[in-house]
Amino acid sequence: MRKQLILMGVALLLLNAGISGCIHKETEPSKINQEKILGEWTENIPGTPIIVIMNFVTNTSYYERINETRIWGTYTMTNETIALQSGGVTNTFEYSFSNNWTTLTLLKTANKNIHLELTRQ
Repeated sequence: MRKQLILMGVALLLLNAGISGCIHKETEPSKINQEKILGEWTENIPGTPIIVIMNFVTNTSYYERINETRIWGTYTMTNETIALQSGGVTNTFEYSFSNNWTTLTLLKTANKNIHLELTRQ
């Protein structure tokens, strides 16, 4: 009986550690994503003279330049989303990297029609 209790306790500890690891994995962005997003990204919006430049300066701050207007803000990342906060407004996007980490695609979670494809500069 005592052996069974010990085995049950060990099994519960391993299960708990496994579940905790999964939860942590979903809420924390990978180190690679945190490092790869840093730097300057540009998009020319087709059919308009608008050029969007996003520069992720540190692991929490960025600025966005649309033509000559510069807007500073902060951001937070998970493995699937990036939330951009600026001027009291938060916009959340699903993100993905492609083309050997040189293309950053942002798809707004609240309105799937808003889609940005930025190129690393």
